[in-house]
Amino acid sequence: MPETKTPSRKSSSPAADAVTRPGGTGERRRPQRRAEVRPVRSARAESEQRASAELLRQRQFDALQRHLPTAVGASLVITLLLAAFGPRAAIEPSVWLWALLVTAMELALAQFWWRGRREPRRRVGADVLRRLSVGAGLYGLVWGLMPGWMLVQSGGDRSLVTAGLIGLCAIGAVTLASVPVAAWAFLGGLSAALLVMQGLYPGAFDGIGLLLWVGCIAVLASTVRWTASSLQARVRAEHLAEQQGQLISLLLRDFEDQGADVLWEIDASGRLQRVTRRLAGALGLPLSELNRRPLLGVIQQLQRDLPDGERESRGLLQQCLTEGRPFRDLLVPLQVRGQSCWWSLTAKPLTDEDGSTLGWRGVARDVTQARLADRRLSWLAHFDTLTGLTNRAHFRVLLEGAIQRLRPGGARGSGAGGGAVLCMDLDNFKVINDTHGHPAGDALLAEVGQRLRRSLPRDAVVARLGGDEFAVLLEGLVDEAPIMAVAQRLLDGLAEPVQAQSTQVPVRMSIGISRFPADGLVVDELLQNADLALYDAKANAPGSARFYVQRLGEQVRRRQIMERDLRDAIDQGQLSLAFQPKIDLSSWRVTGFEALMRWRHPEHGNIPPGEFIPIAEDCGLIPSLGEWALNEACRCATRWPAELTLAVNLSPVQLMAQNIVGLVQAALTSSGLQAQRLELEITESVFIQENRTTVRQLRALHDLGVRIALDDFGTGYSSLAYLRRFPFDTLKIDRAFVRELLVSRDARAIVRNIVALAKSLRMTTVAEGVEEPAQVLVLDGEGCDQIQGFLAARPMPAEDIRAFLRNWREQRPDVPTGFQPGVTDVMPIPWDESLPSPATPSRRGPAMPATAAGVGLVTSPMSLG
Repeated sequence: MPETKTPSRKSSSPAADAVTRPGGTGERRRPQRRAEVRPVRSARAESEQRASAELLRQRQFDALQRHLPTAVGASLVITLLLAAFGPRAAIEPSVWLWALLVTAMELALAQFWWRGRREPRRRVGADVLRRLSVGAGLYGLVWGLMPGWMLVQSGGDRSLVTAGLIGLCAIGAVTLASVPVAAWAFLGGLSAALLVMQGLYPGAFDGIGLLLWVGCIAVLASTVRWTASSLQARVRAEHLAEQQGQLISLLLRDFEDQGADVLWEIDASGRLQRVTRRLAGALGLPLSELNRRPLLGVIQQLQRDLPDGERESRGLLQQCLTEGRPFRDLLVPLQVRGQSCWWSLTAKPLTDEDGSTLGWRGVARDVTQARLADRRLSWLAHFDTLTGLTNRAHFRVLLEGAIQRLRPGGARGSGAGGGAVLCMDLDNFKVINDTHGHPAGDALLAEVGQRLRRSLPRDAVVARLGGDEFAVLLEGLVDEAPIMAVAQRLLDGLAEPVQAQSTQVPVRMSIGISRFPADGLVVDELLQNADLALYDAKANAPGSARFYVQRLGEQVRRRQIMERDLRDAIDQGQLSLAFQPKIDLSSWRVTGFEALMRWRHPEHGNIPPGEFIPIAEDCGLIPSLGEWALNEACRCATRWPAELTLAVNLSPVQLMAQNIVGLVQAALTSSGLQAQRLELEITESVFIQENRTTVRQLRALHDLGVRIALDDFGTGYSSLAYLRRFPFDTLKIDRAFVRELLVSRDARAIVRNIVALAKSLRMTTVAEGVEEPAQVLVLDGEGCDQIQGFLAARPMPAEDIRAFLRNWREQRPDVPTGFQPGVTDVMPIPWDESLPSPATPSRRGPAMPATAAGVGLVTSPMSLG
């Protein structure tokens, strides 16, 4: 019979092939991957089992600790009762030895319990329960020996011993039921002791007694088993719940960490429960303090310092909770750690099968940043960012509201009787801003805004309209007296210099006032009328307050026309220069001329410089006008005799320009005028805020060879400090002092000191505005060098200068020498009595000319015309 080969079992299994043969396909490697997964799953299961076993032992030990004090106390009582009242107890020393041994064991158990209470075990190992079981069995054995012996020896009543045994048996079983091994060891040891006594003394127990004991042991063992099973089931459920709770907590923690929302939950009574650390941190309160606290109470605590209008959200939240309806994005303002914040609450009720509310669960989101952004946008729409004051748009809205309250049907309030609008601006802000830059100007405006706010009543509204323009709304004030009192407080509030960065800046403000309804009931009309009054104050009384009057409308219209036409005046040839001579008092010769700008308007005729120069300053035309005047004056001066000088005024804006040195150099070069013949006059206003730029520009001009004169000395911000820092060539005494020379001793003293100061500093003095011969006598007596004014000649066009010089020399008579003016310090000086004789010698040498009218200058007709 042919031999049949059966296939090998080894080769018949592809899976086995894949395991034993490397390089198999992906399907053949799957069993290997499953084999690698099993240890991981097994390790996880073993870890969970160990954790469950540890939790069970901990709960068993804790249950034993709870019952141990009662069991030890009861066992000690039973022991002492048997020792004292048991059969033959009084005559047997062995009974008391047994009682001492049992008592010692019970005291050891008490110590074990006390140590466990003071230092709770963090981990209960299996060895602890094993030692406990051994001790329980030993305790049962020792305790059962003596009662068994008593039963054998006693011939009397055994009820006390029986009761003690049954009682101790029950106490031990119940106490050790949480640890079934220990309970069975105790019952086993107790039963073993009784069986030993039965073996040593047959007949000690009758059959019924044995059956009763066995039944008692069986019942107690069943109780122990049921108790242990219940404990194990409870521990397993607790462990499972703990695992699920950890998983849920992990998910919630991940949700809270990754999301912007915070979970919150309250019970049916509105008390917080399951408070998270994130919720406690967001509220700024301890976690222990929040648990079981009413949610509305927490919100009330965090809204305690908020205004009444921001506490309404708590009432809305309470209404939603009371009605049991879900809500979304309920905005609740709070104050956490002293900072205001806003929360958006969303929640829905938790109900049972009957629809009864069990509580609420929801989320809270911190929307503070979004709320602050909204408030910031709203604030920017209504307030000025630099000063924090109301802006122009909001001021117009408030003014419109005040006007509406006056109209029929409008709400009557504090403005029911009318009110006033005050428009203000700083008189010298442009100079300050151009001199020291915008940062200093911004600091100045911020400080001015604060001072205005402090100077006003609480119900007044102060606004910054733009630039250096401010406005105030006063409701309820219609009479001029109280309105002017408020305006004066505003002016007084700016009396002290303002600290703008590192510089003290003197500030002056002008105020224009319009009243409603007297001056209008339209916002634009009231603001325009207040502006008209402001222009009137700036033009006629800078640093004061003026009320609107009807005539101001025509003046403003004229000013607007002037500003419009002044922009084209240079191109249309409407501007010209007039020249006023300066006379040397010692020689009575013409030393030079000062160039003065004139404007002949085609419709309005000659416009005074005092009218169009401020307009040019306000609309920024001074640099172009000043450049034209400098070039034109230099061109005209080249046609004069070489000994005559030319004086040209230089504004602070021109002086601070970076190209001023180049402009002067270009004017000299293009005209061919020698630099030493040009004198640039500046006013003390350039030193309002002394800085390095001012002195640097002056020194650069001086280095060109140009002379520098300080105009109107003594009327502005006179300071000896800048006279020391910069060597001026000329000091010009202001016409205000010259005008009062004949009526004021103080004016003469000031002039005397100015002249003395100039001589000490090697400077020339020029007195402006000389119009009377007696003024010449005083100035000459005080030592003044030169005069300038209508007494010598009025300003004249360039084409008249040559004739003026010729007539001046021809009409100058011979003057006797040694002329001495007899002017005294007695004021006033009567002209007829105080004039000296023409022949009186002068202490300066040359004499003044004598005329039929007294002492004066012989002038040509054009010099006074």
